[in-house]
Amino acid sequence: MTQPSSLELRLKQGQNLRQMQRLIMSPQMQQAISLLQMPLIELADRIDEELVQNPILESSEEDSRSDDVEEVDAAAEGTESIAEIELTFDADNFDILKRLDEDLREHFDQSSGYSSTISSEDEKLRTFIENSISSRESLFEHLMHQARETFETSQHQAMAEALIGNFDSSGFLNTPLSEIASLSGFELSELLDTLYKIQHFEPIGVGARSLQESLLIQLRCLGKKESLAYKLVESNFEDLLNNHIPQIQKAQNCSSGDIACAIRDVISKLDLHPGASFSNTAIQPIFPDVTIIQEDEKLIVKINDESMPSLRLNRRYMRYLDDPAMSSETKEFVKQKIVSAKWFLRNIHQRNETLEKIASSLTKCQYEFFTDPDGKLQPLTMQRLADELHLHESTIARAVSNKFVDCPRGILPLRFFFTNAYVTEDGDDISSKTVKEVLLEIVNGENKQKPLSDDAISAQLKERGIPCARRTVAKYRCLLNLGNAHQRKKFI
Repeated sequence: MTQPSSLELRLKQGQNLRQMQRLIMSPQMQQAISLLQMPLIELADRIDEELVQNPILESSEEDSRSDDVEEVDAAAEGTESIAEIELTFDADNFDILKRLDEDLREHFDQSSGYSSTISSEDEKLRTFIENSISSRESLFEHLMHQARETFETSQHQAMAEALIGNFDSSGFLNTPLSEIASLSGFELSELLDTLYKIQHFEPIGVGARSLQESLLIQLRCLGKKESLAYKLVESNFEDLLNNHIPQIQKAQNCSSGDIACAIRDVISKLDLHPGASFSNTAIQPIFPDVTIIQEDEKLIVKINDESMPSLRLNRRYMRYLDDPAMSSETKEFVKQKIVSAKWFLRNIHQRNETLEKIASSLTKCQYEFFTDPDGKLQPLTMQRLADELHLHESTIARAVSNKFVDCPRGILPLRFFFTNAYVTEDGDDISSKTVKEVLLEIVNGENKQKPLSDDAISAQLKERGIPCARRTVAKYRCLLNLGNAHQRKKFI
């Protein structure tokens, strides 16, 4: 049965002219955005990487060497082609060099402060320094060292390794034992016995499957199994976390003072993260990208780029373009690298210029904050600053990302200065950070036996001329790590 002609698949070639409008980000623009959001440390690494990849770029050396380079470049200005100067030596020259080498060797050997060979004392000092360098022991290594001393058979040591390998950075076992048993092939009961022994390792509290179990392990190791603190953690842990002191009093038949003493003298001194002391997390140092210095009544903005190498273009490679002896492929390669180097230098300059503009605007808007130790932060949004500097809001966000400023008030992240505005009853604008500071002041000054509710805090803020809804108070309270009224209450 034949198909109708209208249903037949017809394949043919043809040309269509279509006009489209698309926004494509060029590699140079991508590089500019990437450099803009890089902090100082990452930018220094990126510059070193570019120096390796692009031979046209070079870092400026000391002034003396720079002068020598300029002299060589000036001498080569009049030449139409570059010719390498070859040094030729004859036999007499080599004899002279040999005698100079022998004379210098004898001179240094006779000098009191120099020796061509390393002395025994220097060798001992070098060995001592090398042996003094040691890596920090991890929690896994620390526990496995104790496991090898505790367990005699290789099977039990393998069980200990399977368990310890699943501990998190706090020393807790969050992986179910049944899952470890199925993956390792060990019996569940044997793994459980091994885990109980590991829970007596140092630091005490490791190997627990929950915070409650860790606290109980620590209390048992401290000989507090018969204490009130142990009973509170064992039987009333949830009530303890939520500060339900009346319920705990009824359950344990004790006074609120006894409970407070148990919490203050015993439970509060336990380690909530017993394995955290072995954490190998590197502490990232902070290098401010911008420095704001106060001189009399004036604020001066300075971009911190002293640690970065000063870049320039290598003139020798640039002269290859006028050298007729160079091949077209070489010239094309040099042209590409010159364009890439110029864009790289331009993007770095634009990054620093953008940071300087932002910091200068901050000194004007937050002048009172910088100059007065008790100065309040003025409300400022990225959109407002972008309109002032004729930039896009995303540019401001990228520029202040992961960057810090060294100012008279300390080292602060640049994002710290951007807050929402609250309008007081007097018509003044204040920042959300100022509202949080006032909220914290109210909570610190409240009667802890009758703490304020969120509605009461909202009312007190309104009395101070700051209209703030109850939901906003609850939001800021959580951001400040403050509990609710019941959690903040003290019963004695």
